[in-house]
Amino acid sequence: MQVQVRLFGGLTERAGGSRVQVELPEPATVADLRRALAEQHVALAALLPAVKIAVDLEVAGDEVALTPDREVALLPPVAGGAADRPRPRIVTGLTEPPLDITDALAGVAGPEVGGTAMFLGTVRDHAPDLDGIVGLDYSAYPEMAERVLADIAQEIADDHPAVTGIALLHAVGELDVGDHTILIVCAAAHRDPAFTACRDALERVKDRVPVWKRERTVDGAHRWVGLPQPTDATSGPAD
Repeated sequence: MQVQVRLFGGLTERAGGSRVQVELPEPATVADLRRALAEQHVALAALLPAVKIAVDLEVAGDEVALTPDREVALLPPVAGGAADRPRPRIVTGLTEPPLDITDALAGVAGPEVGGTAMFLGTVRDHAPDLDGIVGLDYSAYPEMAERVLADIAQEIADDHPAVTGIALLHAVGELDVGDHTILIVCAAAHRDPAFTACRDALERVKDRVPVWKRERTVDGAHRWVGLPQPTDATSGPAD
């Protein structure tokens, strides 16, 4: 398929115009567009690591799908920005268990990385007020959750400019005690920025991503975490 891409700032001079046509396979994502631009428009290839891609007026992550009718633009660093700052490597998404820790670490690795901070959530056998938990069931609003994860990754990249790689992965489905629930990875040249960004990313994911948790207990019962439990006064029919 043919996708028309708008150019701004110094990109127009390099490309010789304000728009370029790019041939992409179907289906295609922003990541596919980056590769195709480097191959089909050599004058832009060296600039792409510092360029953001907007889709329908919003900065988009590599996983965002493209179609011919979407408005796509390349955004060079804005005035006052760090033009020489490399674009962070970002890995986000929902996944069926088990979480692939090795792939996530590889996805944010690079020769400039001196420290990688990781948070790995695990299903435990109890809650603060409940023993005998045997597993958790995670469900999500998948389309929104994927988008929020990508948004948070971009926010972390903007708010923690020393970070060079970010992975935000959340498990969905049935998990048993000992299974991993969430993986947050932040890489940087030094350990302090990696630790700080990792904690910040975790708090944002826990607060904003539309994922819900149901606890299963050894007696076969279950309850949704965060949802008030029904009582005799609220669960029965109204008078």
